[in-house]
Amino acid sequence: MSKKRTVRKVSDNKRGRPFIRFNFWMLVIIFGLSFLGCFILYMLAANVSDNFFDEEFSVSSVSESESTIDTSTTLAEISESDSTETTVTTSAPVKTIVNPVPESAKADASYFDDVWLLTDPTLLNIKQNTSIKNVLGNDALNAMNVNTHKIESVYGTITAFQNLQIINPKAVYIMLGADLSTSSADEMINSYSSLISNMLISMPDTKIYIMQLPPIYTDSETLSNEKINDYNSKLLQLANNHSVYCIDTNTILKNNGGTLDEQYYSAEENSLSSTAYSTIYDYILTHTAQ
Repeated sequence: MSKKRTVRKVSDNKRGRPFIRFNFWMLVIIFGLSFLGCFILYMLAANVSDNFFDEEFSVSSVSESESTIDTSTTLAEISESDSTETTVTTSAPVKTIVNPVPESAKADASYFDDVWLLTDPTLLNIKQNTSIKNVLGNDALNAMNVNTHKIESVYGTITAFQNLQIINPKAVYIMLGADLSTSSADEMINSYSSLISNMLISMPDTKIYIMQLPPIYTDSETLSNEKINDYNSKLLQLANNHSVYCIDTNTILKNNGGTLDEQYYSAEENSLSSTAYSTIYDYILTHTAQ
């Protein structure tokens, strides 16, 4: 007797269903396992190769380095360009000072409009004998006390340096040495040097001229032309040391014997004559630094 087969009819709905259902959490697990596997392989490779990280990041490091070099090079080029332009526009030729100041084309008398003469009794009377009116000094001023002695002026009773600071002239001519017969030449030079140093710091745009001491008509027990010549040599050295000007207002007044020429001597006043003052006046105008 044959068995009966039971035939089940599968509905169309069941036939259309997939064999594996989509599950979100299953996808998360698969992604996590994949990431974990890649990480394990990455770490194994890093442990096997000592230079793994150097090789891995070499490309990015080179790129970053190149970027830095290019930037710095560009900035350096710009900086160098600016620096060159600044040097060209602001640089000035360095002037060489030659002492004693050599002869130059004669300046106009208006040269003295903004020029001052600082002097002790040696040249005080030049104001009465020439057109030089800007004279600062008195009978008590000398090389030793020039930094402390006070002079009466329109600016008050102050030192010569304080007066010159206020005036701030184009040029200053200095004649100090009336105390050479009673003071040490070296001490006088030291005092002189302090004055010049202060002027250079406070009055950088003012030209400074040191005037050599004129000769005397006859030697005395306390003062001689030899002593004056030695002092003038020190004045020349002082000017060179400070890079200021020095004019030879000694030789132009000498005779062949090396003393003050008779035409430049006033026996009545035992001082320089009006002709001597006029000669010094003209000498200044023909010996100006350019």
